[in-house]
Amino acid sequence: MSYQRLYSLDVGQGMCTYFEEYDEENDVVANALFDLGSSKSKRRAGGPTVEFLAKRIKARSGDDKGYLDAMFISHKDSDHVNLIWSLLEALPEMEIGYVYHSGRSEWYTSSKGNVLTKLGERTENADEDVRNFRVGCSSFPSPNIKDWVSVFDSDHASAYVIAVNTSESATSQGKLVEEVYAKSKPDGDLANSTSLGIYMKMFNVGAVIFGDATFSTFQFVNQHFLEHKVWLQDTFMLLAPHHGSRLTTFGLSSTNGAISEEARKVVNTFASLTYGATIVVSADTKHSHPSLETINAFLTFADHRGPWWSDESLSPYHLVSAYFDVPVSDTIDTPYKNYTFLSNENYYTNLYYALNTIKGNFIFPPYSEVTMPSDVSFTEGMNWGYQIDAQSSVNTRNIPMAGIPSNRLPKTTAQLHALFQRETIAPSRGAPAPGGLAGPVPAGAARPPARPARAIRRLEPRR
Repeated sequence: MSYQRLYSLDVGQGMCTYFEEYDEENDVVANALFDLGSSKSKRRAGGPTVEFLAKRIKARSGDDKGYLDAMFISHKDSDHVNLIWSLLEALPEMEIGYVYHSGRSEWYTSSKGNVLTKLGERTENADEDVRNFRVGCSSFPSPNIKDWVSVFDSDHASAYVIAVNTSESATSQGKLVEEVYAKSKPDGDLANSTSLGIYMKMFNVGAVIFGDATFSTFQFVNQHFLEHKVWLQDTFMLLAPHHGSRLTTFGLSSTNGAISEEARKVVNTFASLTYGATIVVSADTKHSHPSLETINAFLTFADHRGPWWSDESLSPYHLVSAYFDVPVSDTIDTPYKNYTFLSNENYYTNLYYALNTIKGNFIFPPYSEVTMPSDVSFTEGMNWGYQIDAQSSVNTRNIPMAGIPSNRLPKTTAQLHALFQRETIAPSRGAPAPGGLAGPVPAGAARPPARPARAIRRLEPRR
C-alpha cells in the first residue's frame, strides 16, 4: 500500500519540512522540501538535518546523485534558505524538478550568490522551472476541492497555495511582484508578509506549512477563506507561522505589548480556518520564540482528546521549550522567560530539552508540579514525523507520529520503517506521574536488498 511521510526537521532557529511518498514496494516515488535554513544552533542541528536530507533525496533517485521533485521557499530570510547551500554541496549532482518562491528573485542574493540561480541550475530549464506567484495568489476559489488549483502533484498528494505575496493594498492583488515590490532588499516586515503558505494534501488529510506569516497575512487569509467558504478541517499538522512569534502574530509594536481583542479575533479566526490537530513549532530561543501565548491561540483548535505522541520516559507527557509569556497559574505570575516543561497537549517544539532555558518541574497547561526523573537524559533537539496512507483520518487519530532525536536521525530507509512501526496510535489519555528510565530504542533493521537503478518520473505541476 502506498504511503507518505512528513517531517518537521530540527534546524535550530529556522525551518525545514520534508515530504516523501512511497509506493507498494517501499520505493520513494515523490518528494518535496519546504525551506532549509537556520540562524542559531545551525552547527548542532543543521548538519545532521542536511545529512538526513541528502540520504532521503538519494533514495528518491536510487543512486548517489539525488533527485528533488519540488523545492518550496517561503521567503528570502536566511533562517529559511542558508542551509540550502550545504545541501547543494552535499549533493553536487542533485537534480531538481521545480522551485517555488515568493518575493522578487533579487532578494535571494547573499555573499554566496543567488540561491534561486543555483537551484535553477539543477533544473531542466530555469526559466520555466523556477516559479514565483502573483501578489495575493491563492489556490482556493471555492470550498469544493475539485475547484482547488494545485501547484504540485504526486500520485496521492497535492500542494495548494494558501497565500503568498500578500499585500494590504487591494489594488495590488493579482499584479506581478516586479510591479509591486522594489528591487532593493525589503525590511523584515515586508519579507515576512510575502511568505508562501502551503496546504499539503496527503491522501484525505493535510498539513499547513507557512513561513514567517504575519498579522497582515492572517487578515488576507481570513478574508479570502471566509469569502470563498474555505475551511481546512482535516489538517493533521500546523507548522506555527514565524516560529511562534508573538510580535508578528498579533501585529504588535513590541514583543510584550498588549494584544487587542481585534487582534485576538484575527488570529483565532485564522487558527480555526486552518485547524491543526497538532501544532509543531520550529524555533530556538531567539526573539523570545516561541511564545506560549501564541501557541495557545493555535492550540485552542487542536485535538484535545489526548497526545498524539508522548516521551517513553515521561508518558503520557512530552517536553516543550517555549517563552513563558502567560501566567503560570492563579498564584504564579507571568515569568517572561524561556522554560522547558512538560505537557500532554498536542503542541510539539523542535527545541526539545533546551540547554539555555529554565527547567520547570511542572506540567502546563494546567499548571501542576511534578518531580522529573533524575536518571534520564533528553535530547536537545527533536524531529517530528507523521506517516499517512489512504485510511488516515484526523477524526479517528490513526496517524502514527514519531519523535526522532536530532542526534539519532535514521541513516537508512529500513531504519525509518522500523521507527514508524514502533510508534503507537493515539497514546493513552491517562495522566500518571512521569515514570523512570525507559529501555533502549532498537537500532533498526538491516538495509534491504538493493534494487536496480530505475528511471525517475518527473512530476509535472499544474500551470
